[in-house]
Amino acid sequence: MYKVLAFFVFIFCIENIHAQNSDSGSDSTKTIYVYPFIIQDSPARLFTMRQFNENYMSGYRLLVHTLDKNFSPCVNYAIQSFSNFFVFVLLTHEEGHRSVLVSKNIGSVSQPYFFSDRRGFIDGVTDSTLKYMRDNDFPDYARLHIAGLESDYMLTHREESLISFGQESFKNLAVEYYIRKVMIIRYYLMGLFKHDIDGDEESDELKRDVVGNDVYGVIRHLHRPGMTFHRYTRYNDLTSDEKTYLKNVGYKSLLNLINPNILGLENFKIGDNLKFNFGLGYTLSPFGDFIDQNFWISNKNRLNLQFYVREFKNQSNWFMAGGAGVKDFRLFPHWVTSVDLHFWDQPETLSFNDVNGKLGGAVEAVGRYVFYAKQGSYLKGVSFDLGAICKTSGFLPEEVYLDKHFGVRFGLSFIFDNY
Repeated sequence: MYKVLAFFVFIFCIENIHAQNSDSGSDSTKTIYVYPFIIQDSPARLFTMRQFNENYMSGYRLLVHTLDKNFSPCVNYAIQSFSNFFVFVLLTHEEGHRSVLVSKNIGSVSQPYFFSDRRGFIDGVTDSTLKYMRDNDFPDYARLHIAGLESDYMLTHREESLISFGQESFKNLAVEYYIRKVMIIRYYLMGLFKHDIDGDEESDELKRDVVGNDVYGVIRHLHRPGMTFHRYTRYNDLTSDEKTYLKNVGYKSLLNLINPNILGLENFKIGDNLKFNFGLGYTLSPFGDFIDQNFWISNKNRLNLQFYVREFKNQSNWFMAGGAGVKDFRLFPHWVTSVDLHFWDQPETLSFNDVNGKLGGAVEAVGRYVFYAKQGSYLKGVSFDLGAICKTSGFLPEEVYLDKHFGVRFGLSFIFDNY
């Protein structure tokens, strides 16, 4: 209950900041900003990856708008850079790892501190718990390694969607976007430039990081899942084949730079009504890796369409996937909805060595019922949000369950004029 209370105290403070700094221009010249927050997701524990990422992104956007209104650009960007580099990126990365443990009912402690010995880690889990997970639920154990990078990847994807649809300006997300992109690619490039971040395993197993080096660890386990259990993986622990795979991962991570947003271009205009953008993406999966080709199309912000084509790869086989979505479509004056369809062909048992694929998919929908504020108010409205997902077994980025799953979520969105 106190977490819910703290949440509303936070919103109350933000509203008062907005009230003191709202613009006096006419409504016709103002941009509308929507800040969604998920109060409860499925599983009903704090926090799922999707829940933490969405709440973080909305909170960060509120912070940036407030900084932009109250400080000079130099001070604004300095605060953003410091907080992202030393706090926010580590916090969201570690919560990605922790969300997998939460979904498996495994307690853990997040230590997202830059000045700690490991510059952010998750501890509080015994060796026996992790070994049991490896031996009996290997796909989730492999995902535990890469979940932080998965979360980072999906946050940059959220930012690209907001920018491409014109729902947020590039300048407001530029610092977060650039720092997170650099951190993702830096982690993957460690295979090209040998970089051991793991020392000796701590004598107290509860103080050990759950996986150590994310990339080294998952590659070692994908190639040798039954080897003698230990958490930390150094470069010299990898075989020649694993080092080759590691280098390929590093090179492919550079695909994350192929997006016009990298150059500060928000989108491309096609005539007077259409805006279009595209981009590539790459990250690891529980059974290998995948490459995305993303496309965004917006018609005067009244109809926002998103498409993607995805190629999964395990050790030596490719599997196709894709999806499409309608974002924030106004069905009725008070009712806004988003619907996403996903389909995939993935390794049959989500294994690095599977030859045969298995078809699957998911449907996601979110409906927002908007309660509008009085005309002339800086707060344009608040919406009650109800969402659901229905999926087959398979890996869907940011959805913590790999098994067949039906889940619901609810939250609130706050709608403001620009200020």
